[in-house]
Amino acid sequence: MKMVALAASVLLLSVMFALLERIAASVPRRSIFRRERLTDFLWWFFTPTVTKVIGAIALAIAVGAVTLAVRAIGRDVPSPAWFQSQHAIVQIVELLFFADLLAYFSHRLFHRGVLWRFHAVHHSSTELDWLAAARVHPVNEALTRIFQIVPLYLLGFRGGALAAIVPLLTFYAILIHANLRWDFGPLRYVVASPVFHRWHHTSQEEGLDKNFAGLFPWIDILFGTFYMPRDRQPERFGLAGEVMPATLLGQLAHPFRSSGVALK
Repeated sequence: MKMVALAASVLLLSVMFALLERIAASVPRRSIFRRERLTDFLWWFFTPTVTKVIGAIALAIAVGAVTLAVRAIGRDVPSPAWFQSQHAIVQIVELLFFADLLAYFSHRLFHRGVLWRFHAVHHSSTELDWLAAARVHPVNEALTRIFQIVPLYLLGFRGGALAAIVPLLTFYAILIHANLRWDFGPLRYVVASPVFHRWHHTSQEEGLDKNFAGLFPWIDILFGTFYMPRDRQPERFGLAGEVMPATLLGQLAHPFRSSGVALK
């Protein structure tokens, strides 16, 4: 049933984004078909069924280990009472803010050293569109979850409020990878747009290591990593000066090879 649901969602999203990209494409294309599409479709089935499961298991182990470590030093894990006593909307706003702030810093870590080997898989699409959102190496997924959620857990946050809007966040992650020229006008500094995130994925020198936030561009503004010029859109994508295998299995294995990808 899960595979059927995945196939149906991919079909629906394919039709929707094909129409949107025909109307408001950032980089015009002559055809909806491209050489990377088969690999991306495979990632779309691999990520929910394998990558996400590995991430969830890794997170559960990390939370359990942290809980035991806190108790071993004679402390209690912070109670979520202060958080759960607030209105649901306040809970969601606080979670989104702190989660995106933590995601910003973990994302920057993945652009350096050994971690880049795994994150490079996500940046390997040379013709960026909504399908590329699913290119997430299991190690990238697992460590990102741990970096982001364990600190929230130790502060007393719990994920019930956020779980209610996970489908919306998942769709939003897909949207900002789409080949769309939307920058959200007056909200361009408030909410992440496709143009904002496409600059993050560009292989053009001017956009490298910019726009790390997933939801709130003003976090990048605060830390000096914001880049979204009004007069042009990014045109080239993929890895600058690096080579990534074209297949799903090749991309999964690539970070572990002795040659690896070039470290930043």
